[in-house]
Amino acid sequence: MSEVHAAAPNLPGIGDDFDAQDDEHSTGLGTKLLAVGFFLGLIAAVAAVVIEIPYFSLEPGDTFTTEEFVSVEGADSFTSEGEVSFVTVTQRRLTPLTWVISSLSDSDEIFHEDVLLQGQTLDEQREENAQLMLTSQNNAIASALDHLGYETAVPAGVVIIDVVEGGALDGVLSRNDVISEVDGVSITEASELFALLSGPLAEQDGPSSIEIVAARPGTESRTITVELTNDTRGFLGIAGGESPNGEGSGAFVAEVIEGGASVGLLQAGDHIIGFEGMEIASFDDLVPPLIERRSGDLVSLEVFRGEETLTVEVELGVRALETAGILNADTQFRDADLPFDVGFTTEDVGGPSAGLAFTLTVLDVLTEGDLTGGANVVVTGTIDRVGNVGRVGGLHQKSFAALDDDAEVFIVPEGNFEEARAAVDQDLRIEAVSTLEEALEIIAEFGGNATELPTDGTL
Repeated sequence: MSEVHAAAPNLPGIGDDFDAQDDEHSTGLGTKLLAVGFFLGLIAAVAAVVIEIPYFSLEPGDTFTTEEFVSVEGADSFTSEGEVSFVTVTQRRLTPLTWVISSLSDSDEIFHEDVLLQGQTLDEQREENAQLMLTSQNNAIASALDHLGYETAVPAGVVIIDVVEGGALDGVLSRNDVISEVDGVSITEASELFALLSGPLAEQDGPSSIEIVAARPGTESRTITVELTNDTRGFLGIAGGESPNGEGSGAFVAEVIEGGASVGLLQAGDHIIGFEGMEIASFDDLVPPLIERRSGDLVSLEVFRGEETLTVEVELGVRALETAGILNADTQFRDADLPFDVGFTTEDVGGPSAGLAFTLTVLDVLTEGDLTGGANVVVTGTIDRVGNVGRVGGLHQKSFAALDDDAEVFIVPEGNFEEARAAVDQDLRIEAVSTLEEALEIIAEFGGNATELPTDGTL
């Protein structure tokens, strides 16, 4: 017996010849197992790299010098040493391997596709973001030219946003229809319609019906007779919503209705925390006491604004638009005729968050001097036509991108400040703004002409 025999004493008939065959068989089996293991490992490696899973990562994108995308025709344009840049976020569908890589990165965040896409396809999301970018650019041009003293839009009627369900205009007018005349009076702004319906037409001996001239986009105007309802419930004249910070008790004021009772008294962003001594925890808490009040009643509100609490007295108005069957409406504008054109040439970038950067750059390109004093300024935030700056998404990633770009200051919307600061700690100067003017004041610290721009409508 050889030592090999001793290695397997319980196997009958083992001899030298069999041992040699068994060794040969084991070697062949081992090679096959190694080959199979290698093949399976290769498949697993390829799958980890190629197969997509239902998750996306949000990663820091690039910063773009906005001046490169601005075009001007009919007026002089100027270049500057400094830069105003907007910043992007990269959205990437993950594989198992990239999921691991992103999960280990401080700058990336991972979301399930249901959370990120909100029921849209990627193509639908891209299309929506492209439209948001276009709207952002139009608002940016308007806010910049408005700051320079130009009238960029002319009121051209009252556009319907929604009608009262079951009311006089239900099925007659719909969203985007435009009212141009009421009882022979030309109407160009929502405040004029509100004043008309809450004034002469709301008087006790006023008419029971009115004639409205309205047009659907692409069609001719038509005259509609509307029976007015007698609604004297008190109307505070605000629209509620969810606080953008997700913070703060009380009824959040998302909008002050044009022409309403609270114009000049309340502001968008206020929190109403008290009504006639009653604590208000949410917008719904305002409904019961308002139902009991009538137009003309004077009510006292406790309002939290910024860092202070105010007492505001409001004389309630009437639900004027609703008396004519209109739930909500706004002023329709048409572009004013200007002696020059401003446009953008961005491609493959979507969303509204470059609005403030576009506005600042249009101001810089249209005026002599250097807006930023040679500084590298990175900016994010939406903008409306009158220069209000709004919250955006992706601040975690954008903060890292601004840091990588060696920004001398990163200007963000006020509602995004804490998110940006938490992302990059103390490694980047971050400034929060809520208006275009506040952004210009910060930029002026670098020695440029940000607060010395012309405002008389002449370039």
